[in-house]
Amino acid sequence: MEIHHPLVEPKAVCMKKMIKQVLAERSPPLMAGLIRGLALTLRHRLEDPQGLVTKNPDQPRIWAFWHNRILMMPYFYERLCPGRRMLMMVSRSRDGEFITRIMNRFRIDGARGSSSRGGSDALRELLRELERPQPRDIGITPDGPRGPRGKVQDGVLALAANSGIPIYPVTAHYSRFWEMPSWDRFQIPQPGAVCRVVMGPAVAAPKSLATSEMNRVREALANALGD
Repeated sequence: MEIHHPLVEPKAVCMKKMIKQVLAERSPPLMAGLIRGLALTLRHRLEDPQGLVTKNPDQPRIWAFWHNRILMMPYFYERLCPGRRMLMMVSRSRDGEFITRIMNRFRIDGARGSSSRGGSDALRELLRELERPQPRDIGITPDGPRGPRGKVQDGVLALAANSGIPIYPVTAHYSRFWEMPSWDRFQIPQPGAVCRVVMGPAVAAPKSLATSEMNRVREALANALGD
């Protein structure tokens, strides 16, 4: 009969931990590579009638995009905003840590928090970032991390109101894509699809935190992002 010392883990447990550690270390670079590889198969079309990509390139911008389009956004940001970095609100969950490590490879850092866990701390971090002499851009999924899908939450509106910085909506429309059975109907473009990256129109920051003003800007942002 095999006896395990309480301070010595069985070989199977040690092996399982080692595999998890290897996957945790190798998966983010692999996923980043897969995103880049998929992006190279797409036919990109940029629609930016207001010239938001090139407008005031040295000024910080608040980028907003729906949660179900997050897969390709790091690649688009890297290509459209060379030399810039982004600070993006990401969940404090284990999935959030994994996503952050992938985004790091596209010049995007994570402010850990969400509407359900640590959201106020993350918002304060984003506001402090915008007050720095050379701030990074800010990225937010207005309906993340748990939805409802396509509904603008208060976080991005409060950030814009307190900083006075307008919100730049950006979305991607794929001619062909797979839709996951998740709360947000997560979209993955199919190789070879046409990808329309649509910018704006820019949404002015709320003039106050009054409910009527917030609702007005909420509706404008939702309309700009579309479905």
